[in-house]
Amino acid sequence: MSEIKKGGDQFTSRWGLLCTVLGMAVGTGNIWRFPREVAGQNGGAFIIATFIAIIIWAVPLITAESIFGKKTRMANAGAFKVLLGEKWTWVGAFCGMCCIMIGAYYGVVLGWVMKYLYLIATGFLSQVASAPDGVALTTETWKNFAETAKDGGPPAWGAVYWFWAAAIIAGLIIYRGVQGGIEKANKIMIPAVFVLLIILVIRVAMLPGAKAGFEYMFHIDWADFGKPDIWLHAFTQAAWSTGAGWGMFHVFFVYSAKDEDVQLNAFTVAFGDTSAAMLAGMVVLPAVFALSPNTEAAMEIMKSGNNGLTFINLTNLFAHTAGGTVLAIFFFLALFSAALSSLIAMVELGCRNLMDMGFTRAKGTFCTTAFFIVVGSFSAADINIFTNQDTTWGIGLLIVGLCYWFAVWKYGVDKLWDEDVNPCSDIHVKWMWKCILFFPILFIATFGWWMWQSVSWYEEWYKFWPINKYPETPVVMIVEWALVFAILIILNNTMAKRLIHSNKID
Repeated sequence: MSEIKKGGDQFTSRWGLLCTVLGMAVGTGNIWRFPREVAGQNGGAFIIATFIAIIIWAVPLITAESIFGKKTRMANAGAFKVLLGEKWTWVGAFCGMCCIMIGAYYGVVLGWVMKYLYLIATGFLSQVASAPDGVALTTETWKNFAETAKDGGPPAWGAVYWFWAAAIIAGLIIYRGVQGGIEKANKIMIPAVFVLLIILVIRVAMLPGAKAGFEYMFHIDWADFGKPDIWLHAFTQAAWSTGAGWGMFHVFFVYSAKDEDVQLNAFTVAFGDTSAAMLAGMVVLPAVFALSPNTEAAMEIMKSGNNGLTFINLTNLFAHTAGGTVLAIFFFLALFSAALSSLIAMVELGCRNLMDMGFTRAKGTFCTTAFFIVVGSFSAADINIFTNQDTTWGIGLLIVGLCYWFAVWKYGVDKLWDEDVNPCSDIHVKWMWKCILFFPILFIATFGWWMWQSVSWYEEWYKFWPINKYPETPVVMIVEWALVFAILIILNNTMAKRLIHSNKID
């Protein structure tokens, strides 16, 4: 096992831990992706399929991650070294690196949200409401802010500056440590997300025409359960929304109590995350249906993509409804809290991996934040690069889930249950834990489907350069993954020798 470094951090309570891991899980995938998926997949059947996917996919993976963090008191690279042997250090490092690469561009999203909070607070919605064409104004504003480089124009410097501010805010919170920074921030932000969403649901439900949105969201066409696409979208939503298999639950459970119930917490977080997504769906869908001239227009808005839905269409809809400014502020505050709590987790993941190599928290935070700022600035400056990073590392997370499945299988599924899950569990649901054995089948279906999708998007699917021209081809993703694999394999022995520090919990 690893050499123990005294004086480790620890959460003050289970409530603090749950708020933190919920903060990691509840992000933009809940608030803008889930409502679009519900609309695109015909409502209720997709929702039920997502709950099933949570049990089969998310809960076992979250449990596995939690065990690794709690058992080894080390982050991704160190835990794989301790549990599987030094030659597997690079696999754990890839798990961490994938999430770090996501953090580098995810901060861009937080910067966008901060910018729009500022715009709304300074009267932008009044300009939209008085414009001859509100959608044209919100579209132009969005493009001038974030998409100037999309068609060969100059970098989007405004988005870059807001991204820098977002990264620095997350870094300052991580610098303050587990109790004084991470736990304290999430105890405020996560209850705030739920409170804001509940207020928005109540207000939106009062809008004339909102009933059509609720009816669409919860209607069930039983034939949908026989459609493979519904299930593939449901499992993708479960993976990307809950954060299962990302490696971030792993890092936060480094700071958990010795008797922490990993399975109950996994179940609680997975369903808490999906509850936030349901609330977001009950805000966005009824609002869009209520404020659109007809069902066809509402569905077109829901198909406009994350950015088109949030920064163009919803912004315009808020501008044309009574009390829209307050609604918009609440909505973007909820989005801000969700995005910041997730970004905090990504910065902490990078920082904790460096701390396992002997870095102080201050040095680890500085290096991780600096990496985010340097790498993420490319995504902030060019929306095409953002799209590439989002696709490459979003799909790469499926590979990370496969890495955790492999580690569980190699160490022993039953052995981990007997040693780490069952002794501290209040629910003792072994079959739910053993669903992790089916992960390779689910991975092949989901990963294969996404790669096939990326082939269908391009005639020249085999090209990867320049990246801003071919941001989502399967080859560009493979090249980027291979590059990171190669670097980490070369550095494997160096990392293994340095990974000797752990977080001691008394």
